[in-house]
Amino acid sequence: MSSTTPPFNDSDVPVNAMRRRLSAGLFGLPMLPLLPACGGVNGEAADPSKAVGEASGVEGSAGTQTGRIPASQSGVFRHPGLLVTEDDFTRIRAHIKAGQEPWTGWWNKLCAERFASLDARPFPLPAVYRADGSKNNLYVDIWRAWTLTLRWKLSDPQDNRYADKAVEFLDAWANTLKEVGTVPPGSTAHDDHTFILMAGMQGHQLAQIGEILRTYPGWAPESLKRFQDMLLKVFGSISSWFLSDGRIGSHANWDMASMVGAMAIGIFCDQPDLYRLACDCYAGNNRGKLRTFGNGSIVHGVYFMHPGHFGQWEESGRDQGHSTLGMSLGGDVLEMAWNQGDDLYGLYNNRFLAAAEYVARSNLLDENGKTYPMPFAREHNPTQPHTSLWTEVNQSFQHGRNAWEPIYNHYVNRMGLAAPNVARMVKLCEPKYGGSSDDIWWPTLIHRRPDYAAPMKPASGLTAHVRGDRVVLSWWGSVGATSYAVKRSSRAGGPFTPLGTVSASEVLTYSDAPPRGVWFYQVTAQGNGATGSSTAVRVAAPGEDRCSLPLNGRNDTATFGTLLGPDGTWGVVEGKLLDGAAWGDGRVNDKAIVFDGNKAGLQLPAGIFSGLEDFTVSLWAYANSLRWDTCLFFAGNDAFSYMCIAPQSGRGGLRFAIAGATHNDSQGMEAPSPLPTRRWVHVAVTLQAGTGRLYLDGVEVAKADDILLAPRQVGDQVTFLGRNWAHPSFNGRIQGFRVHAGALSAAEIAALAK
Repeated sequence: MSSTTPPFNDSDVPVNAMRRRLSAGLFGLPMLPLLPACGGVNGEAADPSKAVGEASGVEGSAGTQTGRIPASQSGVFRHPGLLVTEDDFTRIRAHIKAGQEPWTGWWNKLCAERFASLDARPFPLPAVYRADGSKNNLYVDIWRAWTLTLRWKLSDPQDNRYADKAVEFLDAWANTLKEVGTVPPGSTAHDDHTFILMAGMQGHQLAQIGEILRTYPGWAPESLKRFQDMLLKVFGSISSWFLSDGRIGSHANWDMASMVGAMAIGIFCDQPDLYRLACDCYAGNNRGKLRTFGNGSIVHGVYFMHPGHFGQWEESGRDQGHSTLGMSLGGDVLEMAWNQGDDLYGLYNNRFLAAAEYVARSNLLDENGKTYPMPFAREHNPTQPHTSLWTEVNQSFQHGRNAWEPIYNHYVNRMGLAAPNVARMVKLCEPKYGGSSDDIWWPTLIHRRPDYAAPMKPASGLTAHVRGDRVVLSWWGSVGATSYAVKRSSRAGGPFTPLGTVSASEVLTYSDAPPRGVWFYQVTAQGNGATGSSTAVRVAAPGEDRCSLPLNGRNDTATFGTLLGPDGTWGVVEGKLLDGAAWGDGRVNDKAIVFDGNKAGLQLPAGIFSGLEDFTVSLWAYANSLRWDTCLFFAGNDAFSYMCIAPQSGRGGLRFAIAGATHNDSQGMEAPSPLPTRRWVHVAVTLQAGTGRLYLDGVEVAKADDILLAPRQVGDQVTFLGRNWAHPSFNGRIQGFRVHAGALSAAEIAALAK
């Protein structure tokens, strides 16, 4: 199936005047209620529109602990509230005053830093280009102004000479800078459009400085306003334009740079719509609109979740310099949102921590000085032709970028979660305090928190997925745990029978082969005389009915069906008829939904496929005629990450496809012929341990043995019957839609087709 949105390429970039145009309509999006991050089936958030919400009520929370409404909902910001809050500055000054490490040592280094000199003077330019030396003026002046600002804010008593000097730098650039670009006018150098990266990263860094200096009474209000206007016009407009529609032809760091810029500038300039845009692009929250997201969105940035909550980062097959840049920018995005009461850290069961642990381990060496073997799902390189696939992690360079402080200090020191690979990287990279134009200087000084000292947390985030004859468990560890006991029960409340023990030094996963039936799993953290058990999760082996929508039209209102919840109870699920979908004759003297071959569709709620590895989907269809790339069924996060059944696609046959990054990495199987027309036919797809089978009227017509992706990997924020993202709808009728957790046998499929 072809993608409905073309990949980003150089020719898609408009001229400079257009680069700074705010996309029309972006800032009129509705403010939907945003709920806590973790949820859905087996601990996975089922609906991104309900995935950004209040921070947990723990130390450092800007949300529930203070009773504040998250900024994504209220549009009201906490100042200072980017990477460092007023409470943070008070805490850091107290550490320094008490002579505590590492804060005192880093403070002394900052005070001795030549960039904190009061003799420094700014060198502003009217235009800065990434392809020539002009960028260095901006980079160096940012480093100086940032260091001067921290020198002022952390001094006790505060030495206003440093604030005055920092303000001098910001005023100079606000009065001078009019444009950032890649190559100057008249240059014959190649324009690779990396001005987008500079707009995001340097815009974010400038906003960090301004956010702290806004607490300085000596900065004139009109000067502050002039600086804000410059940031919005020169930097923020580029980031908002780039985020306005997903461009999956660029790597994750392009989106992350634009997100960090839009978020920082949005908060500093009190622009809630710019802030929401960054939050939504990271979360993959479409706010009810059909839109796409780039590779920096967490639903694409973590391309594949391996057992043990190991999240393969989009650029891990590229190189570790760019992979760690994603960690650096991502940590800044998440920390700023947290300080505004929005928990992006916890989104999709701590999905960013999964990426951080994966990237960190990719940069570490074992006790023999060798790189660790890393699991890897083949993945398309978005900047290359569609046949170019990465097949392994690029571990050729262990990168020392200090990207890890906000990640480590949130998940470990703030939340009490174990992150052993990130923790090792923190120690290795702490000496790296600056020197890169990509990153914020002095990360240990501003981010480090005291070691977690609260009681040991229970194991958390437990998931259980059926894959073949196995149930694969993954969970998050706890600070202080030395091992984890894995247990199973036939009842939700136990008693639980021990299955095995996993050392805290190992990847936290366990594979079980239970007898047929419904089982409940629990993991208990053990260590230092304390134990803590996870919430139990339910799983049926080898599977069970998940969803049934007869769509038989009784009283012309039967878009209702049943859906099995994660606790094993049945609830009502309802589809919504769209754009001319109606009722017509069904198979057996009943009704079926009629799709007009134009726009008609049936939209289903998110969450039907949450947590599924092995699965079955089936339906009855009657085609009046066929049109290429229409869909009987479509489910995904957007047009880039999806699965579908197309009556005629690929080489011309009935096709099932599943993709994590557009059709370029599509996996699936195709029948020799298209869907038959002018008669009712039964279509079914099963996936079991990577083997997919396509059935027509109960007979297998296609098979593939190398399908790596599964519904839990691609998501189902948008689910349709009778249509897909943007192609014309199916011309015909559909009824009898069913989803099964687990792969039905050939005999069971044949029985459904009768």
